[in-house]
Amino acid sequence: MNFRPFSLRLLPLALLAACTEPTARQPEAAETPASAPAAPGLRTAAYAGEYNWGDTTRTEAGGTLTVYPESDSTVLLYLDISNGPPAFHLGQLYQRATVRQGVGRCAFKGEYDSLGCELQLAFSSQAVVIRTEVGRGECGFGQGVYADETYRRTSAAVPQQFDDGGGRKVVFKTTSPEQYSAAGQ
Repeated sequence: MNFRPFSLRLLPLALLAACTEPTARQPEAAETPASAPAAPGLRTAAYAGEYNWGDTTRTEAGGTLTVYPESDSTVLLYLDISNGPPAFHLGQLYQRATVRQGVGRCAFKGEYDSLGCELQLAFSSQAVVIRTEVGRGECGFGQGVYADETYRRTSAAVPQQFDDGGGRKVVFKTTSPEQYSAAGQ
């Protein structure tokens, strides 16, 4: 019996499997990451808290970034920014970011966007530097509003919720970004 032809046919599949990331199993509805509480032992708990730049009272340009540790490799972000006078255009987003070795990536594409939005977040112990990837700046913010800035940490406490621009309290643990968007928030 000659196994050589059969084993040669499996070689390309084995090489392909070795070069690709494993596909994650889709969680059941009851075990979605948004419903799981943030445990203090999560690696991303080191990034939790509130970060600010500029004027957060909206009399000048400024913004607030709220970071919630969702899993060992993801955080939930709520960003609320304004470009200040004279127009006071605003920008808000609630999204998930994947974090590896202190660098987060948040990428999404709105229904009518052609390029989408991709933000890079460089975390340190006292700040987060956000940069928009070149050519990926359709983030749904108002005219002249960009997330790019250094946000200084003002609290390291794990936030439980955020107040969105519509005056609603959104609980991180029970409302995923996907649920928030689907509800038209």
